[in-house]
Amino acid sequence: MAYLVSVLDPSQRASEPSGPDVVVGVPAEPDRVAASGAAQAVQSALATVFPERAALALVLTDDPAGAAPPDDVAPTRDAPPPMVYTGGHVGPEAALPTLLEIAVAREAPACALLEPLPRPTDPSWLRSLFDPILASGFDLVAPAYTRRRLEGVLVTGIVYPLTRALFGQRLRQPLGREIVVSRRLAQHLLRDAEWHADPSHAGADLWVITKALAHEVKLAQVFLGPRPVPQAQPPSVPDALASVVGKLFLEMERYAPYWQRIRGSLPVPTFGDERSATETAPAPSPGPLVEAFALGWRDLRPLWSTLLPPQTLLALQRIPREPAESFRMPDHLWARIVYDFAVGWRFKAMDRLQLLRSMTALYLGWVASFVNEVAPLDATASDTRIERLCAAFEAEKSYLIARWRWPDRFNP
Repeated sequence: MAYLVSVLDPSQRASEPSGPDVVVGVPAEPDRVAASGAAQAVQSALATVFPERAALALVLTDDPAGAAPPDDVAPTRDAPPPMVYTGGHVGPEAALPTLLEIAVAREAPACALLEPLPRPTDPSWLRSLFDPILASGFDLVAPAYTRRRLEGVLVTGIVYPLTRALFGQRLRQPLGREIVVSRRLAQHLLRDAEWHADPSHAGADLWVITKALAHEVKLAQVFLGPRPVPQAQPPSVPDALASVVGKLFLEMERYAPYWQRIRGSLPVPTFGDERSATETAPAPSPGPLVEAFALGWRDLRPLWSTLLPPQTLLALQRIPREPAESFRMPDHLWARIVYDFAVGWRFKAMDRLQLLRSMTALYLGWVASFVNEVAPLDATASDTRIERLCAAFEAEKSYLIARWRWPDRFNP
């Protein structure tokens, strides 16, 4: 199988005819074979849903030597071998700037960064993603997937309610691993100084989404049905928590002057049908989660006391732990805990990685509470429960602002 490997130089494309209307990039890392197969499938789907447009699917890599053709991805009659592009960017976040440069150089009105995941056989999901930009003038589209009640609890418990309270937009799944961007926004992002000032963070999860939220970009979300889940093992809970929450806290610090002016939240324009996912697995037992919380209380309480005010520690101490099925962490308490850790991270109350990892036991306690409350509920009631959690984060935002501005008032 022959590959076309190109080192992107947008200046060499200025004299070329106008390029494709739609560009899709699939990151080659960490699985080049999966990326190649995904790009080939997307190219075929693009030809089906956009027969009137020129469309291009690419594999994006920062390693030209790694672009050799994999043995188990064969071309088909409808989908030629995917092109592999490498730009001048390196590192795990290199795919996004490379994609943006390709799209802008080719004058494409829209481009998308998509993970190499299994996709529905019906290719209409691709048109659903691009139509808000191509037909309705939006600048950023975030896919949203139907999740089971206890799937994606890190997003449900921290990422969604926190970003919603901060930026005032109800973007259900704001991690930003997959996005669709207009040419106007792509040009704006490429001018951002953070590509050079902080290349390890620019282009990462949340980076584009928070930029769009803080600059009031016209954004939308599109529901695409159940999320296609890759087979790779997820990272450990402490590692996942530290990675995601650390990025969140960094964005909080960068946009503090903006989010302190925001009150409440507004719905985001939404396309697609938010269908309920079929529940196939029983709810996990809360026992091990409560045990992890109790162990953290025993071993980490001295550390937590440097971050959490006395009234918060007292409230945690009073939560009944037996039986495990009765464990409940009130929403307002959980919101304040997340805010307290954000303030501790900002002022470097301790090593930041240690701080984030020490949050694990508290997070698992919240998960135990959420499992106990949501397990007997149907999808509609579960959504109502999540709304109450988000309302608590919004209600406690005044507490966050006070701590952010005057942290000494709350010191133990």
